[in-house]
Amino acid sequence: MRPISPLFLVALVAISVSPLHAAAPQKIVCFGDSITANKTGWPAIIAAKDTTNVVVNAGRSGRKTTDKAELLPVLAANPDATTFLIFLGVNDLKDATEPQIAGCVGDMEWMVNQIRTAIPAAKVVILAPSDINLDTMSAVNVGKKYNANTKKALADLETRYKALAQRLNTGFISLLRVVSPQNYLDGLHPNPAGQQQIADAVWAGLNQPVAPVGN
Repeated sequence: MRPISPLFLVALVAISVSPLHAAAPQKIVCFGDSITANKTGWPAIIAAKDTTNVVVNAGRSGRKTTDKAELLPVLAANPDATTFLIFLGVNDLKDATEPQIAGCVGDMEWMVNQIRTAIPAAKVVILAPSDINLDTMSAVNVGKKYNANTKKALADLETRYKALAQRLNTGFISLLRVVSPQNYLDGLHPNPAGQQQIADAVWAGLNQPVAPVGN
């Protein structure tokens, strides 16, 4: 297995994440926003890496952590899921403020608790969202108020999601520094090369020898 790239941080809680190359096939549910919903994006790429696993793309364009109740029908439809990957937060942080960041963390905690109540054996992995590129931000996304406050908030959210993962004993993978600056299609969404970088980071994180969050 190739070593972890210094471009990204991977931290996993030992009892929460097992390597995907374990004997039993895995059913991995990817719950996220438009970056996840992309039909040829990172969920499809990790699905192709090991076809013994089932990867469910439960992404929706525009989803925020405040849309957390959308997780409930996904839980009901996938009672046999072994792993949930949650990639949310970017859409909550337009021209972000401190309450918005705190809200993401609270909503994420709610989602983790819902998964554990519905499917106690399932592993949960919190994904800190990928960054944005202000230099290439499209006029449309500028109008939506993706700005310097968003960029700062995403860095703060990474720190808080990691702390939440440690407190709740879940897995954690940071994607904040994974996508190269040139691989943002419109300053917000990764292009195919950026999606590949995300998939590689998620795959590597899920298959690394586990270590406690914070080490």
